[in-house]
Amino acid sequence: MIQNVLKISLLVCVCVYGVQAHAQAPFLLIENVTLIDGTGAAPVEGASVLIEGNRFAAVSKGPLSVPAGTPRVDGTGKFLIPGIIDSHVHVPGGRTGPGNRTLVSQPEVGIPVMEGLLYAGVTAVYDSGNNAPYITMMRADERAGRIRSPRIYTTVSLIAPPEGHGCCAGGTVVHDYADGVEKLDAIFAMKPDLLKFTRERRGMGPMGRNMPLIPIDLMTQLVAYAHDHGIRTTVHVSEVELAREAMQAGADAFAHTIYLDAANADFAKEAAAAGVIFSSTMTRIEADTAFLDEPLFVATVPEATRRAIKVSERFGGSAYTGWLSSLRPAIMQNIKFLYDSGVTIAMGTDRTMGAMAHQEMEILVEAGIPPIDAIRMGTLNAAAYIGVEAELGSIEPGKLADMVLLTADPTVDIHNTTLIDAVYKGGKRVDRSSLDVPANQH
Repeated sequence: MIQNVLKISLLVCVCVYGVQAHAQAPFLLIENVTLIDGTGAAPVEGASVLIEGNRFAAVSKGPLSVPAGTPRVDGTGKFLIPGIIDSHVHVPGGRTGPGNRTLVSQPEVGIPVMEGLLYAGVTAVYDSGNNAPYITMMRADERAGRIRSPRIYTTVSLIAPPEGHGCCAGGTVVHDYADGVEKLDAIFAMKPDLLKFTRERRGMGPMGRNMPLIPIDLMTQLVAYAHDHGIRTTVHVSEVELAREAMQAGADAFAHTIYLDAANADFAKEAAAAGVIFSSTMTRIEADTAFLDEPLFVATVPEATRRAIKVSERFGGSAYTGWLSSLRPAIMQNIKFLYDSGVTIAMGTDRTMGAMAHQEMEILVEAGIPPIDAIRMGTLNAAAYIGVEAELGSIEPGKLADMVLLTADPTVDIHNTTLIDAVYKGGKRVDRSSLDVPANQH
């Protein structure tokens, strides 16, 4: 039956596109591969995956019958996972200056970073706050095929209170409901993929502060207004009390895991029941820079950038570095506790380097999460965080054919996600040798 349908489809393609149909084969078969489909299911050896156009057409535990002339990729000894999705980035080039607060539009800064993400097998990202004109331009250019980039989803502009967390780096300040509705309407005109709020009184730093919060009744109203417009919501929050308030206000997701106090059983039970998804962002608390010298970082991050990161406040031996180090065990314990409690975790880095997505999954495994579930966090769960799980995140018929072919088994050692043989976006193999990354500049 599948073979007949495929033959009919092939005839239609030939009739419509003529000679071009022969130049751009409508099918691709990856055969005899070990399939790790992103759903958390056990790996399937000797699998076949058929792509038609830009989508998965069929997945089989064994050989598939396909039209004559279908291009084939021999997956013997290789492992196929969905394209990796980072549920928390800030694409460079839209903000700069002290505190990253000056709004700019520098695609020449952002595009090489996005090409580095693709090289590393990251085929989709969610930008969690940026300069709105810049990030919407980047998104439009990616969707039109004008730049080589992962798929870009964006919050456009996050929502913050006056003088509150996120107010002054491209954020939108709301004062009351009427003001909020007017400003949300302006954001909705730019078609956000997810709307982000902040609910943060202490911030990410060793010195405690008392920042203002959006009144909870106002936040509840604005979250409902976003839902009425079909837009999911996420909230930057760092402590249990405020996270519980955000859940009660109707939040769909959190931009980070809890990092300033311990998650407890009641909170975890409430989060699991509500279906709230947490972006992991555990690499934010890494104070050891040794990972920056691993091959995939060297291949994708310019040496000058890696040097600058090593001496930055985050890594340079400051009080901030020590504070981050002190948080690490508690945050790892929180993420494992939430996972064990049935809370959905999506892989996110808050760092915008392709290799960092792999580092994030390694830390998740270090925290006690099985590699197969860390892969799901970096694929299907991250797609669900954005709200695009019907289109992305797993290798299933009908979904967009984003995938990464590996040379070693990531379920045995999660570090093997870095051993990339090929990256595909929308069924097309990415020419990694032509991307603007250090690996191609020697």
